[in-house]
Amino acid sequence: MVKRWIAAGLALAASAAVSVSVMVAGDPNRGSVEVLAAARDIPVGTAVDLDSIAFVRFGAAAPLPSLFTRRDEGAVAGLRATHDLAPGQLIQRTDVAPADASPDRRLVFIPVKDTPPVVPGARVDLMVITGGAGGPAVQPFALGVEVRDSTSSGLVVVVPANKAAAFVYAGSAMQLTAVIAEPGFTQGLEVPVSSDREAIDIAAAP
Repeated sequence: MVKRWIAAGLALAASAAVSVSVMVAGDPNRGSVEVLAAARDIPVGTAVDLDSIAFVRFGAAAPLPSLFTRRDEGAVAGLRATHDLAPGQLIQRTDVAPADASPDRRLVFIPVKDTPPVVPGARVDLMVITGGAGGPAVQPFALGVEVRDSTSSGLVVVVPANKAAAFVYAGSAMQLTAVIAEPGFTQGLEVPVSSDREAIDIAAAP
């Protein structure tokens, strides 16, 4: 009798395990994540609003860094399309830009060494390093600059046409380094640092 109860229990456990496996294998959302897509035509220059976007399932356990997920929903509203977007098109970070961004923009290559990982559409704060008899100094050159692409030797950034020459000059004549902003960034608050004491005090400040 005891053996029959044990056998029955094992059979029930095996049946339950099979049922769970079938449910997991049959889940169409398993191994996918929600990403942002255009819900209707969004002409170039048009501001994106919550009625013009929708979330769709993307077939990957993690989204590509260039795509928007649920946590980015609040940051997308109000951005404008940088080119025409079609219904159902997945929206990448390079497809939209701040509403106050200049429509007349240029791509400029900035040589930067030892750049942290960065994806298209990210924002960087470019810092210039200078030196003299008193030692090195670091000060902001440009904050919140959009990245279009990156290579092992530098960044391709998007700038207004009237500022392109300044960035070209900086890239060829200045020693620049990049501070990468996380998604949902706020405007950079970097300040100049020209001494060990200033660096220590700023790093220790709350």
